[in-house]
Amino acid sequence: MGKQQISNVYARALFEAARDAGTLEATTADLLSFSEAMYASRELTAVMFNPRIDSATKKNVVAQLTKGGDRIFVNGINLLIDKRHSDLIFEMNAQFRRLLKKEQQVVEVEVTAAIELPETTRANIRKRIEEATGKKVEIKETIREDILGGLVLRFGDVIVDASLQAKLEQLRGRLAQANIGSEKL
Repeated sequence: MGKQQISNVYARALFEAARDAGTLEATTADLLSFSEAMYASRELTAVMFNPRIDSATKKNVVAQLTKGGDRIFVNGINLLIDKRHSDLIFEMNAQFRRLLKKEQQVVEVEVTAAIELPETTRANIRKRIEEATGKKVEIKETIREDILGGLVLRFGDVIVDASLQAKLEQLRGRLAQANIGSEKL
């Protein structure tokens, strides 16, 4: 089993345990906090990722950092440590987030534009997609000047390319076909 599959198994187990225990919110918050602490601290990441550091030491570090934390989260991290998979915390966190969004009926929409969108445009995009899907929408915005203008929306398997660059490419294709057709006359 590959690392991605292993992290998916642990994320699903943690998610289902938290959901069943009614601690989904607390588990989510603690997992996010712990992941952020690891991103911020090279030392913590080095300890958790180092296979030479024994499980007891890693568990001691986790216990100190999570005092008073969610029991399901702490048990999940300790299980990762026991099974020598503490290097999968970031991957597990990402998969846990995907499971949470699915549970909460949230769809992530990637919006790529040449400039930062005004809040009214973001709100309009959110409203239209929520109406079309019946789900809550979370927008992730990316700025790419090379699309010239307009925007590209991606959610799930759907891509809507309303960028000026795409329109110019379509026009270029039509002009090329028109030139070929006019040569026959």
